[in-house]
Amino acid sequence: MKLKEICGCIHWHTTFSDGECGYEEIIRAAQNAGIDYICVTDHMTLEGQGAGWEGVYGGLLVHTGYEHEDEKDENHYLALGVNKLAEGLTEPQEYINRIKKMGGAGFIAHPTECRSVTKGLPPPYPWTKWDVTGFDGIEIWNQVSDWIEHLDCLRSDPIRMILRLFSPTRLLRDAPKELLAKWDDMNLTRFVSAIGGVDAHNRKIKICGPFIYQVFKVKEEMRGVRTHLFVDAAKWAGGDGADAAKMSGVLVDAMRNGRGFISNCSHGDARGCEMFLSDGSGAIQYPGRWGDAQPPLSLPLTMNVKLTRKAKIMLIRNGKVIKSTSSKNAGWTITEPGVYRIEARRGGSAWIYSNPFPVGQYPIRSE
Repeated sequence: MKLKEICGCIHWHTTFSDGECGYEEIIRAAQNAGIDYICVTDHMTLEGQGAGWEGVYGGLLVHTGYEHEDEKDENHYLALGVNKLAEGLTEPQEYINRIKKMGGAGFIAHPTECRSVTKGLPPPYPWTKWDVTGFDGIEIWNQVSDWIEHLDCLRSDPIRMILRLFSPTRLLRDAPKELLAKWDDMNLTRFVSAIGGVDAHNRKIKICGPFIYQVFKVKEEMRGVRTHLFVDAAKWAGGDGADAAKMSGVLVDAMRNGRGFISNCSHGDARGCEMFLSDGSGAIQYPGRWGDAQPPLSLPLTMNVKLTRKAKIMLIRNGKVIKSTSSKNAGWTITEPGVYRIEARRGGSAWIYSNPFPVGQYPIRSE
């Protein structure tokens, strides 16, 4: 199977819910950004899908899912690959089950949001029901959450505050450490995919008296957190008139199985970066869960990292950093079972988080 890397933005809101931009403007910006797909997830509505916006536009796939929430406006859940809502369900386990039964993939959204309520900014919307089962993955890095949750600490630094207001993606930091630890722990028991979310609303805020400013412009939103996926090249055919339903199925399947990595484009376009395992036979495996799609590998293995820019590269096993180097490339020998992943950092901030590489049979015990 020949693989193709696709790169796009997940978790977008339009005027069909609480976003301030319509599909037409978002599609135009995505085409100018040169990305391959965009996932719109308006709150509790699939109106964009019903209005016929889901499709392929000059090589850009527009996929329409939705964002479900409970009666307290907490426990937000991104539902993709569905054509109807899990209506009437307010308990997280119930809507997780329903979305799965409909054949959709589900991702816990911005699960560890925690911030003081500031005038003009939204309150936190955390995930509180960690006893649920059956979700496919977690949004481990949410662009808007990262931006908002670092506002208060910068009030004493006017220059950085101005940068954060007028070039917000430049100061994106990291996925929450406590969330990464929780995700690593989950992956010792079963595979849990990760995605990066933009959570774009393109809202305008008052920053000085009556002056209203749109902090995250559409083109700015697309220069931040992106999700890169490796898909079967033969099944991904762009261009107007392409089979959008087929391409959406390929996209959702890759997201569900974590076949790729997350990047912050403001630290450098990560398209073309590769992270893969190889064994003595020459077989290779990219991040994620592949089943029969890629041949099983036998220990010892080599973790291969090939980046487009120099970065601090870290090899993580069962949640702990075991190797690191500052380079564009790395090659480390792996002799033990475990759940491995790659992080890369540039300028002191996160650039890349790979999805897990499970080596061995679940459950994989931590040392």
